[in-house]
Amino acid sequence: MPNHTATFSPVGWTESGPGAWTKELLQSPGDSFTLVRLGAGATLADPGDRVLVLEGTLAHHRAGAYLAADGALSSPDGCLALSISGERLGEPAEDLFGPAGWRKSSPGQWFRLLLDVAFDETFDERVVGLSSFEPGSFSPRHPHPTAHRFLFLDGEADDEIVHPDGTRVTARRARGDFVDYPAQVEHQTFSRSGCLILFLHEPVR
Repeated sequence: MPNHTATFSPVGWTESGPGAWTKELLQSPGDSFTLVRLGAGATLADPGDRVLVLEGTLAHHRAGAYLAADGALSSPDGCLALSISGERLGEPAEDLFGPAGWRKSSPGQWFRLLLDVAFDETFDERVVGLSSFEPGSFSPRHPHPTAHRFLFLDGEADDEIVHPDGTRVTARRARGDFVDYPAQVEHQTFSRSGCLILFLHEPVR
C-alpha cells in the first residue's frame, strides 16, 4: 500500500530532463501515477495516457484540463501535473475544476465522473472521477472489491480504514496526499473543512 504524503512539496523529485522533474506515486500492472513539475519552457516527453493539469499551463491548457496527449507536451510558464497510465481512464475535458458536470451523491457530497459507467450487472468497479466534500460532510463506511486510489487535490479529511482482519486505523489526509488502498479494505471519510479528491478504482479482472 504505497501511500505518500505532501507529494506537491518541493522535495523528493527526480530530474527527468532540462527543467523537468517527476515523482512516482504508483507503478502497478493496472494503473500508474506520476507527478510532473515543469519549469517555464520545459517539455514532458512521455505524458502517459492521461494528464491532469493541477497548476500552471501545459501546452495551451490551464489547471483543470484532463488531456489525452499523443506526443510530448511543453509548458510555456511552468506547471504541476499528474500523469496517469492505464485502461479506461475517461474522456478528455478542459475544466474539471469548473462548475459543470457535478452530481450530488448525498448531503454535502458531490461527484464528477470522468468515465461513463452503468451501475448494473455489468459494472466491474472501474470508476474514475472527482469527489467534493463540503465542510462537515461524511461518507459512511463502505467496501471496495478492488484496489482504489485517491489523490487529495485540496482541503483535508479524516479517513478511517478497516482492514480485512478487523484492524482500524484513522489517518488525516491533506492536499497532496496519495492513498492506495488494496482490495477488500473498507473505509469512511469525514471532512471538517471540505476537500476535493481524484479517485480511481481498479476493475474486477
